[in-house]
Amino acid sequence: MPSQPADPCPHAPDVAERQTVDNGFSAGWGCQYLPSERYIVDVHTHCFGATDRYEIFRMLDGFFSRAAAFRLGRMVALDGSPENLESFAALARFDPRFRFWVRGDDEKPDLDFIKKAVEAGAVGMKILNIRIMRMAGDHKVWLSKPWQEIFAWLEGRKLPVLWHVTQRHTAAPYMGGNLLSYWSEGWKNGAKFTNEDLLAVFLENVKRFRGIPFIGAHQLHIGWDRLGQLFADNLNLHTDTSCGCIVRPTDQMCEEDRAKLNSFFRKWHDRMLFGTDVCLEPGCIDEYLLQHLINHIRFIHQLRLPDDVLQAVMNANAERLLRLDPLSALRRGALRP
Repeated sequence: MPSQPADPCPHAPDVAERQTVDNGFSAGWGCQYLPSERYIVDVHTHCFGATDRYEIFRMLDGFFSRAAAFRLGRMVALDGSPENLESFAALARFDPRFRFWVRGDDEKPDLDFIKKAVEAGAVGMKILNIRIMRMAGDHKVWLSKPWQEIFAWLEGRKLPVLWHVTQRHTAAPYMGGNLLSYWSEGWKNGAKFTNEDLLAVFLENVKRFRGIPFIGAHQLHIGWDRLGQLFADNLNLHTDTSCGCIVRPTDQMCEEDRAKLNSFFRKWHDRMLFGTDVCLEPGCIDEYLLQHLINHIRFIHQLRLPDDVLQAVMNANAERLLRLDPLSALRRGALRP
């Protein structure tokens, strides 16, 4: 946890260095520079609609041809499956910008496939409660023997699990979220469980498998105060910034909100991972997708985080938990956007 008091406007470390380096010759040059991430690792993305490695590469390259200007260095796709595993693995070996999670199917726990995917390069496992919500499935399936064996295997290798656990009931027009997403369909199909029930099963696994870094997607759809208490109770619990952590173009975060979130990110900087839920699909590599990414970056920048916290959230936590090799700083030409 950072020990220094909150700075209302922190500056890049090199601003202070210029006060003394070279006898202060360049003191004051670039005095307005803010902390800036070396690069961004996005741990929560999707890659849909293509299984051919060359088509996937074209989508990836098309997106990065624009996203690299905003310092995106690597995306981790959530969709490793039997259909695309060979292509995902080949692309991950070839292109440092791409990594992937193996996606677990709640109806088909398959430890052999999980092992195969990890051997092929998967960084960990992604699971979702979406089908369970929609189809009124067994929300306690994750406590069954087959899934407990999978979690135990992952724990033995300290591999992370990214989990879409819950879903808010309200609409969220600011970020494009629908009213009663998944739940309206699930209630028609007879779902009786609640978000609290889904969260309880998740937390039971968090407590049973302390060696697994669990990452609750979308801030678990709970508020920051409750999330902080869960962090305090569970040292292996993390979250990503996807969906909830955005600021739209031309908006400025309210100062009260900025101060609260700045304090939260500083306190729990080792539990926060940058994620966007960006979806790469054939024919959809466009401005809409780019702005989805930028809205999440804008949120982090408006928090005015000190440099060490910023680097942790934007790249270092992902590299530590997902065991990713660091990237070189991104640069093309004399200036970096």
